[in-house]
Amino acid sequence: MTISLRSTVLTALSVLPTVQSLVQIRAGNTAAPVLRPRADCAGDPACTCDVLRAALTGDNATLFPSDGPKYTDFEDENYSAACRLPAACIVNPKNSQEVSTVVKLLVESGTKFAIRSGGHNYIPGFGSIDEEGILVSLEALNSTVLSGDKKTAKIGPGNRWQDVYDVLVPEGLIVVGGRVGPVGVGGLMLGGGLSYFATDHGLAFDNVKSYEVVLADGTIVTATADNSYSDLYKGLRGGASNFGIVTSYELYTYPVGEFYIDARSYSLNQTSDFLHAVAEYQEKGQLDPLSSIQLVETGSNILLLYNKPVQQADAFSAFYDLGTYTPIVPAFNGSFLDILALTGAQFATGDVRTYGETFTHEADGDMMVALYDIFQEEIANLPAGASGVWVPNPIAASVATKGKQHGGNLLGLEAVPQQWYEWFITWTDSTQDTTIWNISQKITQRCTAATKAKGVSLPYLFMNTAGKEQDVLNSYGAANVATIKATAAKYDPIQVFQKLQNDGFLIRKL
Repeated sequence: MTISLRSTVLTALSVLPTVQSLVQIRAGNTAAPVLRPRADCAGDPACTCDVLRAALTGDNATLFPSDGPKYTDFEDENYSAACRLPAACIVNPKNSQEVSTVVKLLVESGTKFAIRSGGHNYIPGFGSIDEEGILVSLEALNSTVLSGDKKTAKIGPGNRWQDVYDVLVPEGLIVVGGRVGPVGVGGLMLGGGLSYFATDHGLAFDNVKSYEVVLADGTIVTATADNSYSDLYKGLRGGASNFGIVTSYELYTYPVGEFYIDARSYSLNQTSDFLHAVAEYQEKGQLDPLSSIQLVETGSNILLLYNKPVQQADAFSAFYDLGTYTPIVPAFNGSFLDILALTGAQFATGDVRTYGETFTHEADGDMMVALYDIFQEEIANLPAGASGVWVPNPIAASVATKGKQHGGNLLGLEAVPQQWYEWFITWTDSTQDTTIWNISQKITQRCTAATKAKGVSLPYLFMNTAGKEQDVLNSYGAANVATIKATAAKYDPIQVFQKLQNDGFLIRKL
């Protein structure tokens, strides 16, 4: 899918049975915690759906396929058609207490589940599940509450970033969050999260003051850097959905005013010079933390942003020196909401299927050109109706150092200018799935081989744009993986999020 440039405790809990499925089974001299399903549902998702419907309150709290358009509307929140799987039911808890109820019932019954925030992940099964399980949609957890001193905002994972910014920007404030309005909060935050403020403030999850989390036993806790859940706090800065369900992110706010906004397109015969200009910007211009760029769609299309209203910014001189270009819109000074209008008011809907992968290398103009050529060679083999999108993300060395200054994360980033690639293929014909998969694998294999051959390859894989089989957690390094495993063992000793969670970047795969 290409990015458009245009545009209370529940009363039901009193009748629920107590949790009796968390037991210790001894094997020899070792106590091994295991899952034991409740006898009355025993892993039957239809049965569990019925219990959930009785337990949850409000309209659309539990939806079955037989509910027709209501169910379909929620299923279709997954923007890639390939990810719209027919769950036994979709549950929509409206607060953390209801999320806790859902988790308890899933564990008691031994029912498989998937968790979805905004549905932007394009990997089938990561934010979706078939009829063997239940989809837990966090869409109703969509509040944005600014603190009294306006220094933080508590944001629900069911928000889209557009809704968050619509609340904060009129207050003259911003949080470090997504660059495109329709993207969901939860997935982006757990994956790291790139923003237009990364050079100055680090990744999105580097700017979390606290997490509210529902653990595997249904306990609701708040994790901060300096309370008794500080290890959970750190684990969530890289450990994804291996510990529990995050029901609120408390993010630090920052003042924001007008930006210099310049969206421009260079011709295809300028591609080599354009990519070298990106590398030059990373070497020089990106040292100015008020500057940010976003490459948009395949080709030499770029958004130049400066966090002050100026006429031009010296940080972007490498692009000014390229000469002729076509303005997508004339350069202007505008608000952050104007930027969102440029980067996409909507994603493709309907039958569009999407898949992509990622890799990372040190900033190098020649390498960028060679990789772009590889991509173009491979997508030339795409079947009719399919297309490819190539988006390098220029990352400043300060993204790594800012993460450390904010308490550290588990990504293992090297403090060097680097590229995190976001490329993907879109198509509509499901019979082409295998062909698209094979081409996708070849793109990644060839590109990573090329970066290794030149000695510029970096191990880190960006979770937010990674593919299904990519070894994201191991790319963080052995010490960070050990931390994630230890944190999961402490907070999910019976491995609910490994044994019952459908899929994701999970430690069960390591």
